[in-house]
Amino acid sequence: MNSVHQRDKKNISRRTFLKQTGRAAAALAAAGTLPVFSPATASARSDRDFDILIKGGMLYDGTLNAPGVADIGIQGDRIAATGDLGKAQAARTINARGFAVTPGFIDVHTHCDMSFQGMDSAALAGASAMMKGNYNYIYQGVTTVITGNCGLGIPRTDQWFDMAKAMSFGTNVAHLAPHGEIRADLFGVRQPAELMPAQLKTFLQRMTEELEKGAVGFSTGLEYAPGLLSATGELIELAKVTARMGRVYVTHVRNETGAVGRDGKAGVVSALEEAVLIGKKAGISVEVSHLKVMAPNNAVPASAILDIIEKARSEGLDIHADQYPYDAGSTYITHLIPNKFKANDQSLKSEFRTEKGFLEIRKALEETFSYLPAEKILIANYPAKAELEGKTVAEIARIRSKSPAECYVDMVCEPVCPMAIFFAQNMDIVAEIMKRDYVLTASDGETYTKGVFRPHPRVYGAFPRKLRMVAFDNPWMSVEKAIRSMTSLPAEKFNLNKRGKVEKGFFADVAVIDLPNFRDTATYLDPHQYAVGVKHLLINGVAAITDGIATGAGGGTALKF
Repeated sequence: MNSVHQRDKKNISRRTFLKQTGRAAAALAAAGTLPVFSPATASARSDRDFDILIKGGMLYDGTLNAPGVADIGIQGDRIAATGDLGKAQAARTINARGFAVTPGFIDVHTHCDMSFQGMDSAALAGASAMMKGNYNYIYQGVTTVITGNCGLGIPRTDQWFDMAKAMSFGTNVAHLAPHGEIRADLFGVRQPAELMPAQLKTFLQRMTEELEKGAVGFSTGLEYAPGLLSATGELIELAKVTARMGRVYVTHVRNETGAVGRDGKAGVVSALEEAVLIGKKAGISVEVSHLKVMAPNNAVPASAILDIIEKARSEGLDIHADQYPYDAGSTYITHLIPNKFKANDQSLKSEFRTEKGFLEIRKALEETFSYLPAEKILIANYPAKAELEGKTVAEIARIRSKSPAECYVDMVCEPVCPMAIFFAQNMDIVAEIMKRDYVLTASDGETYTKGVFRPHPRVYGAFPRKLRMVAFDNPWMSVEKAIRSMTSLPAEKFNLNKRGKVEKGFFADVAVIDLPNFRDTATYLDPHQYAVGVKHLLINGVAAITDGIATGAGGGTALKF
């Protein structure tokens, strides 16, 4: 499977990179765009000018500016100066010659909060250094994660921020108020399909509270219960409240497939049209989560979804999308069963745990397997039967001498719903989406300890993989444009003040990267492998990685709106 789904890697040689570095530096110096630092212009302290001085790296500042050789001076948690800093002194100097220097990457779509959901203070204290340090992200150069996506996760913003502070979480955290979790919290197991006026008022009040606590917006998961019950009108009213507070609406849309609906349109097309409608009616900034076309595709081209977004943008709607650079996604295995069977915790509703219910689900799955074969469903997380992790549903069926549908029903009925990896996308469509300059980079992953489950490799490698694919393996965009999709663009979209650029006055989230050798190493069958190439990583001026090794220092903070 790895040989099919892992892209061939082409090396960019160090000689080529250094040659490009030299040319760019010479051009910028000739143009006079590298200012010379004078100690008189910095806040010098005792016998040093800075706490940390990064010398001589090729600076990609997070914008579309051409890269150039520059020094970066850091005092406390801020960037104090950039340019030619001459003979400035620092308590610590990082020699970045031959390396790229970039802003720390921002992952706009993660579920890192779900890795800690339900933990008490003792469990948090006992979590591994890998978990608390968010190692699978920092080794990718990620310094900020946005959580609460897909309407899932920790419903109380202040609770999650307190948890992150208590364990000195490794990365910065911004949070989205998760619509589905809050709806379940408010209205319980028997969710109303249409909210009564009093219920909607309660929901609006609760959403306002979460935004006042610092959430950067709210998210929906309209393929998950209970979000799938929500009418468009409910979402518009919630979005209006969110818009008035200057925040963002982030949506896992109602359908991501090419299956033709009652309106005669592909499901993903209708779902994107709903997202645009909500954005326009509420006057809110919209982010479409993990933009894709899943099986059954029914010959839906990339243009069918991109045209919707681009038309809305041309009409003035502030709408972007994010994407992980793989042709497989990962979620609960109940994702493939009809919506009426799904409980709020993404497991199977109790009323369908009957022989009649099993037969009905099995019939639906037989149809699903006609366009998404059991060979393309890989079990990632199976708490009840860990020995089946890393096996496809087809392999499990052979082991158990059952049909794939029967095995799938068995898994759906487990008390804790397993998760799977679904090879349900067309890589050509993935590539077309990836080329757009309004598409942000994301992992759709969680925080992991090595060896626990078999997660999607994106949780360890999305960022280096995207950079290599678009800028090195294929000539789709410049390195600076690719880095922008990971830094200043998401910072601006989510109103992360003074993040996403290497610029004086900005927070010192800075990566020093061996760019020619920056790559993902995780695979579908062996996912627990850190990305390589990040030599140094600072988060708010705290060294998270030094000489390629995680330090365990928790430099992250809660990024409240």
